[in-house]
Amino acid sequence: MPNVNINGSNLIITLAVILIVLEAINVVSKGLDAWRKLTGKDHRAAEIAAINADIRDLKARMTSAEHRLQQGNARFDATQNDTTEILLTLKGIIKHLISGNDREKLKTIETNLDKYLIEKRGIDPN
Repeated sequence: MPNVNINGSNLIITLAVILIVLEAINVVSKGLDAWRKLTGKDHRAAEIAAINADIRDLKARMTSAEHRLQQGNARFDATQNDTTEILLTLKGIIKHLISGNDREKLKTIETNLDKYLIEKRGIDPN
């Protein structure tokens, strides 16, 4: 099985391609509608109007999905930052447990963690 990485950028690109295809369908539909009106073959106008309404509905749904995807990406980025800070803190604690000699480094790590919690997450650690 091939290794496939799916991330927010891939999903946004996919949504953009789908929107482009839907717009192309809409343009073709409008062109056909205009042709039928010019040639007097307007018997499918109601059907085309229904299809156009469906396309508009799909566009609105795609726009909503793209907005939710962008919000999810922002939350994902915040989670990655939190994870990085946790790992750096754990590394400092482990280093201290191994050596037992780096109290100043532990104080610096505590200060950095407190600063991160206050500035990035709005949490008072005390």
